[in-house]
Amino acid sequence: MNYLSTGLSGKRRLQKVDFVWVSPDYKSFEWFLNLLRQFEQEQENYLALNPNEKRFLDLHLYFTGIKHESNIGNAPLELVTRVFAQVAGQDIFTSLKSKTNFGRPSWEIIFNRFISGENASTANDVSVFFCGPSSMGEAIKRQSAICHFRYFEEKF
Repeated sequence: MNYLSTGLSGKRRLQKVDFVWVSPDYKSFEWFLNLLRQFEQEQENYLALNPNEKRFLDLHLYFTGIKHESNIGNAPLELVTRVFAQVAGQDIFTSLKSKTNFGRPSWEIIFNRFISGENASTANDVSVFFCGPSSMGEAIKRQSAICHFRYFEEKF
């Protein structure tokens, strides 16, 4: 989806991107990981040179093929991934600094994070761009309406 074609670009400056990708397995991310790593590195370099600036990009990756860590059977996997991230400073599945989440995202929790804390200044100025299965789109559209976010959907 093109940010410029939505008509939003002339009205306001893009301040923050929260990129959420939901996939059944981590292999779906492989073709895109180098670009995501590059984005993380560029942001890290920029923030090192500009310590008063806020983060511009946050990545939220979800693997639905592995159920949420509250499932007792996933406790060892959750422990290994957490320890690996602490020791290596990167995610065990993607090698990104961003954590991989298991299971389906809670849109209510995610959207509330978008408008709280350091992001509170943009609470009334959030646009959601979605591309994916219609059932997920319906849930995201509903939560967007609850949070008063603008919702845009790309269909193939």
